[in-house]
Amino acid sequence: MNQPAEFKTRVNYSKTRQARYIAHLDTIDIICKALRRIHLSYAVTQGCHVRPKISFGPPLPLGHASYCEYFVITLLQQPDPEALKTALNRELPQGMEVLSVECPWIDKKSPAVGEQVEYRLHFSSQATADRARSWLLNPESAFQVVRKGETRKYTIGKAVQRADMAEADSGWQLQAEFIQGLADVPSVSKIVTALAEQLGESRDDFYLLERIALKEL
Repeated sequence: MNQPAEFKTRVNYSKTRQARYIAHLDTIDIICKALRRIHLSYAVTQGCHVRPKISFGPPLPLGHASYCEYFVITLLQQPDPEALKTALNRELPQGMEVLSVECPWIDKKSPAVGEQVEYRLHFSSQATADRARSWLLNPESAFQVVRKGETRKYTIGKAVQRADMAEADSGWQLQAEFIQGLADVPSVSKIVTALAEQLGESRDDFYLLERIALKEL
């Protein structure tokens, strides 16, 4: 029996505004329901628990905005990228928006060994932004994380590749590049949580965090 043609398709989307408080698993559920509502013809897995052949990018920490989320789905018909983009956007909640559709999508042959992630950190105070930048760029900056009763110590090390400060319309921002997903390298989420603690009473000056680019290493 001939196998049906399959078209691997990558859908790039953003999560901003209130949607940044939607957890990763809930995001997956929202997208899968949207795909069913538009009657998209997609391939499914085999076995007892049939589900779409779909994979998602790295989880976005709760509260982080992002302009570089994505999922890859295997379709049974070649899509019209603009039509698929429009149809999905009609079904997604406010704050989630499909930015582009890429088909055919070719996965990397070698498994990823980490991620290079770019963020914008927004501050209402120049002094707080400068203080945050100094802490991020110091490889010796140390913090600890308590999880399930166990304390683990971290240093920034090579996690922060750069952090450029610039004035913005509503204050100041840092455009920072991070490496994560490697052994003994703290995640962006851990670093940002520690940064807020380091800022102490000035933490309210740090009011928004946006993931703007993500690349597998």
